[in-house]
Amino acid sequence: MIKYLLIIILLTTNIYGQINRTNGDINDDGEINVADIVTLVSYILDDTVNDNGDLNQDGFLDILDVVLLVDIILNPIPDSGLFITQQYQENELTTIYDIEYSQRPNPYGVQYSSSRTQQEEMLQDTIFLHLDLVLPPNPENKLLPMVMMIHGGGFHGGNKEGRLQYAQDYASLGYIGCTINYRLTRQDIIQESEEYLIAAVNDAIEDAMNAIRYLKTQSSIYNIDNDRILTIGNSAGGFISLHNAINNDESLPDQESINDYPGFLSSVSASVSTGAVIPNEGLINYGFDEDDASCLIMHAEDFDPVTDTYWEDDVIPFYEAIINSGNYAALVALPSGAHGAGVGPFEEYSEDIIPFIWNQLNLSEW
Repeated sequence: MIKYLLIIILLTTNIYGQINRTNGDINDDGEINVADIVTLVSYILDDTVNDNGDLNQDGFLDILDVVLLVDIILNPIPDSGLFITQQYQENELTTIYDIEYSQRPNPYGVQYSSSRTQQEEMLQDTIFLHLDLVLPPNPENKLLPMVMMIHGGGFHGGNKEGRLQYAQDYASLGYIGCTINYRLTRQDIIQESEEYLIAAVNDAIEDAMNAIRYLKTQSSIYNIDNDRILTIGNSAGGFISLHNAINNDESLPDQESINDYPGFLSSVSASVSTGAVIPNEGLINYGFDEDDASCLIMHAEDFDPVTDTYWEDDVIPFYEAIINSGNYAALVALPSGAHGAGVGPFEEYSEDIIPFIWNQLNLSEW
């Protein structure tokens, strides 16, 4: 039976799930190797419960977990080095502030690009959208992977400065770090009707897509590898990140998306979201396919009271929709009731995030 399962593993090319590398040591001997495969298969055959073996955190021990364990063994993540551990101090990084990437009219005076400048911007006829870039030392001018941070705030609050430290932290590993502003809408307007809420969300998504397109036009200036871009968002930013991962360059619900940079797509290689998920009832509006970006979804394991979404009713159906499209998805269960988590490379969930980025940006081939 073990031999049969291993043959299936080697022939399988389209099975996906979370690679939780901290749990690959099934037999707790301090190493991850074939002995762990044997132990895991034994647990499956004996119907033994083992949290370390549930690598995709779906509540079951099955062939999917064995596939992931084999991947961990065959494609180990380095313990240190470029893109894994800190390479540069903050004083070695170059931060470029307030790069304008787009402009949008503000005819009703209810939108702004940052909670820090809300009052003055609502008096302006035009909203100027900006981003910050953090560049690591790059004397050979190589194309570098980029991590873009998208802040949260319910589509009415937040600012790029709130995610600048994360951008700097990823730049210290060797990535180009980025943090963006996008259009926000006054909270009372969002709460007035579903129509206004959808419009506010669409505007934010459109801006993020144009920020990505803009940066692709600047690849030769900032040495951005357009084939290795990842977005990380929390809460509202997580929803934006997920939407672009699945529906990049497609029309927004009830609204045509405006592309400021024709010829450039907003597609990325991967997305990390925390405190956000596309609710089950909204999945029918999404065209899942194998060209979508890979997704790492971090969500409360039971219920997120902020988004009113449930692990079983919303997260799992979204995860399965990605899997069924032939794409890669990964799950990280946060404590029940949690809304979001630290997504920096030096924080609690870095053991989930760093391997995901490494694999999905194909950094072993960089």
